[in-house]
Amino acid sequence: MIDLGPTSGLPLTLDEGDAGLPLRLRGDLQPGRLITRSLGELQPALADPHAEGPDPAYWMYNGVAHFAACDGRGAYQWRYDLTVLPPGRLGAECLRTMGHYHPLIPGADLAWPEVYEVLHGSALFVLQRADDHRAAPAEVRIDDLIVVRAEAGEQAMLPPNYGHWTVNATDGPLVIANWIAAGFESDYEPAQAARGPCCRVLAGEDGPRFSANPRYAHPPAALRHGRPVDVPELGLVAGRPIFGALLREPDVWRYVCDPRTAPVDLQSAIRVTQTDPFPP
Repeated sequence: MIDLGPTSGLPLTLDEGDAGLPLRLRGDLQPGRLITRSLGELQPALADPHAEGPDPAYWMYNGVAHFAACDGRGAYQWRYDLTVLPPGRLGAECLRTMGHYHPLIPGADLAWPEVYEVLHGSALFVLQRADDHRAAPAEVRIDDLIVVRAEAGEQAMLPPNYGHWTVNATDGPLVIANWIAAGFESDYEPAQAARGPCCRVLAGEDGPRFSANPRYAHPPAALRHGRPVDVPELGLVAGRPIFGALLREPDVWRYVCDPRTAPVDLQSAIRVTQTDPFPP
């Protein structure tokens, strides 16, 4: 058993000895509603739709906790989820999620943001911003691409209007948590139609390497690499679990439900460490 209490702030464990990598709360309770993503469900969104890989591909525990509050401006509803990715490959690709975009907030030109936290392992978050994410891959223009690496105990910001994929490029399991606004449906169709992000993460002998997804006709000029940055104004401090942080200071976390309330630019939570030409 791997104790996830120090990083999650919950009585949570990962049973690494079970092939299903189950998460358990104290007393053998399962957190939230378990959704299993099979390899067959994921294959249409892969570079190789016939790729072999772990099956199930990953597990999502949705609605582990819900929290609501309101003020004179409106009501806020947050949802806390957990996701477990096993080690492995999907053909040439490192194991990853299907990926999705968030819809625009009604009456705004911003989509809902999301905050991730790595509870165990090391994650790569591939974030891409499109001019129109509903456009066909041959038509959509990607104007920004960031790959954020986060380690256990660190938080990663998904700014508004970025599609995102979570990648496990390691030889061990990856467990992540997230706070997100409750009450909207993510859009998976564009990620599936494009068979992944504009830049794929492939398994290499010396670690992950990056390769262009040829289905995108208009990729960005550069690939930016990033690392998380502590931003206390957003409730983000490495080593301080986001579960308790939101419950203690829900006023700080209103931006998850309405990014227009954010006291600082949400992208300030990402420090760009390197910029490379977009890979071939």
